[in-house]
Parts: sequence; C-alpha cells; structure tokens
Amino acid sequence: MKIDVTKQQIATIFIVLIFGGSAIVYAISAAFPEAGDGAGPIGEAFLEVHTCGEQREIPASEGEVGGGTVTVSEDGSLAFPTEAGVTLGQVFDVMNITFSSTELLEYENNNMCNTTYSNEVSVSRGRMIEGMEEPVRPINQYRSYSLEHGDYIVVRYD
Repeated sequence: MKIDVTKQQIATIFIVLIFGGSAIVYAISAAFPEAGDGAGPIGEAFLEVHTCGEQREIPASEGEVGGGTVTVSEDGSLAFPTEAGVTLGQVFDVMNITFSSTELLEYENNNMCNTTYSNEVSVSRGRMIEGMEEPVRPINQYRSYSLEHGDYIVVRYD
C-alpha cells in the first residue's frame, strides 16, 4: 500500500501541529499558572485584620517575595508561592501596613481602644482546607510565621 503525500499536505500538517501544540501549552499554562512562572505551587490563605473590635479593610496589593508573587485581595484572600517560605510579616510589607508584636496599623501596645480590651496585638491561626478545618487558635509568632496553604489568619489589636 502506497500513500502519496504532497509537500503542501506535509506543510499543512506541520502548521496544524505547531498551532495545535501552542494551543495545548497555552491551555495548560492558563489552567496551572504556577507551572510557567518557576515559583512552584501557589498556596492560598485568608487574612482578617481587626482593631478595637472592628474588622478593617485590607488593601488589594501585589508584590514580589522570595522569587514569587504574593497577591492580596480586598476580601482578605492571599495567593503566595508555597516554596518561597512567605512570612506573615512579608505579606504585611506587601500591603504597606505596620505590623509587629507591638504594632498594628496606627496602634501600638498600650494605646487605649477602650477599657474592654487588652490593648495588645495578637495573632491566631486556623485551617480552611476542605475536610481539614481547624478552629482559630492563638499563635506566638507574628512577622516570622510562615504561611501554609489553607491558613486562616486573624490579626487583632484589641
């Protein structure tokens, strides 16, 4: 059995393969954006900031940390490169918000919110991964806490 193939047919097949292959690569990179940027897997977490009993708005921000991009949404959603070891302090730096064990936004320990609160900065962490939810509990780390995929972080000055 002899198959006759012309140069035009070969060129057509070649062009289809090139464009088809490009489309497949584009689709994969769109579905898995972390695969193309060299930063490794992307983790997701959630952050709440409270002062004097009120939840505060978080500015939408984006910045480079550890060779990858940290993205903060106004609703508190965080996206970060998990292999970069992103800390809570680095997230606050990206948002340009003052944060330490003694300061949060415009508040410093012992500034009075009112007499109901302890007037100190505290950090709590829970988990929000489906099927692996944990309650929010206080942690002793502030700026040095390394984010993990699924974290639910609450930072308070009360």
